[in-house]
Amino acid sequence: MKKDEKGPRNEIVLGIIINKPNNILLIKRLWEEKSLNGSEKLTWAFPGGEIDEGETKEEALVREIRNETGFKVKVAKKISERVHPQFNIKISYYLCEIIPGGVKPIMDVNEVESIKWVKTSDLKDYFTTDLDPGVTKFLKI
Repeated sequence: MKKDEKGPRNEIVLGIIINKPNNILLIKRLWEEKSLNGSEKLTWAFPGGEIDEGETKEEALVREIRNETGFKVKVAKKISERVHPQFNIKISYYLCEIIPGGVKPIMDVNEVESIKWVKTSDLKDYFTTDLDPGVTKFLKI
């Protein structure tokens, strides 16, 4: 990295959760996140968030998904990692599995408007930014 280039401002972890009919779980944010140049806006996203001090990526992801969706999950495997080109945030994407019977009310009511299961083929209709190439390859879209 050159001296005048800025590195990622922080790091987040996101979960790819697939149900039996092969739909993907998305969250709808209460407010849009704007890209670095302000031209792209992100409303729908995979659940997840920032890593708190002392947490592993996996622990942070389990906590964030529980708070945002109400689902208790286990992290199965890492799918991809990148610095998002429009938001300058390092993102790690993980496949997560829902633990049966582990549902509770959504806790992040100040961040999440709703959750929705979306057909894999329809994912691109929910994202205004590019999807991670590793995630699109994993999901075969």
